Amino acid sequence: MRLLGITKRTLRNLPRVINIFNRMNSNKKIIIDTDPGIDDAQAILMALGKDSSVDVVAITTVQGNVPVMNTSLNTLRLLKVANRLDIPVFQGCKHPLMQTVQHAQYYHGKDGFGDVADSEAPGLDHLQKEHAVNALIHLVNQNPGELHLVCLAPLTNIATAITLDPDFGSKLKSCYMMGGNYKGVGNVSRSAEFNFYNDPEAASIVLKKLSCPITLITWELCEDLKQPTSFLENLLSHPGKKTAFIQTIFKSTMNRIKEHKRYIMCDEFAVAAIINDQCVLDSVELYAEVELNGSITRGQMVPDWRNITGKSSNVRIVTKMDMNIVEDILKKCYDF
Repeated sequence: MRLLGITKRTLRNLPRVINIFNRMNSNKKIIIDTDPGIDDAQAILMALGKDSSVDVVAITTVQGNVPVMNTSLNTLRLLKVANRLDIPVFQGCKHPLMQTVQHAQYYHGKDGFGDVADSEAPGLDHLQKEHAVNALIHLVNQNPGELHLVCLAPLTNIATAITLDPDFGSKLKSCYMMGGNYKGVGNVSRSAEFNFYNDPEAASIVLKKLSCPITLITWELCEDLKQPTSFLENLLSHPGKKTAFIQTIFKSTMNRIKEHKRYIMCDEFAVAAIINDQCVLDSVELYAEVELNGSITRGQMVPDWRNITGKSSNVRIVTKMDMNIVEDILKKCYDF
């Protein structure tokens, strides 16, 4: 029997349809600012994974692990593998604000994805014409209070957006960021983490002027949560197009991982935190800024542990995470 063209079967399925609709509307809408990089690749796949609680509105690229042309191409390659080329990609800044360009090709390969030839890679014509900084400003102004920013790279695009639009950050709902350090342990210098060291002026501007809640994943946390090599091997043993792709770009780096007998994730934790904040087991809120002038400490993040400045907190530094939840999100991104 039909009533106004509605079948009984439709009525039976209506609760499920409503649940799906409500979930889509309740998902956090995010913009990812990134510089892929093999760890960025896995982090982005997490955001695109099944049952993810986030919707990726756009991806902006920046120089960092490799030049911006490579980070843009790598983003497109990744989205093709994930069957998500519908997500707009905007190419951003080619150079840090003041710092000499310093990439991490020694780890990620010259192209950022392990120097593996890809004859089926999408062309750069898939990129949006608008510059990433302009796109960030337009998207945030069109959706005030609705968007979350996930920063997996040097903060050049974000600092430039703040400079052009001082109210940019206040229109964001939140920012989740991988960068900086809180114990003075560095990975690119003796005292600084790569993303902040790559563009210290940009990091300084963002911490001081973003004006929205910032959740920070630091280098020390990533080291604390290092996993045995078998963790990555087991993760990538699951058959599928995405795992095959990650296996390929990780190939040249895997020898280094096995040599050190540890696997350190970075950007993955920032995405895990925004997908499920319950994976954050402990954190501290305080004021922090970036050292710009030190001959040894340039790029180091300096927390005000004793509130000597008297300034309100500007970051939530995550100090402990639930690896079981993180691993579950990782598995879902590979369709376990």
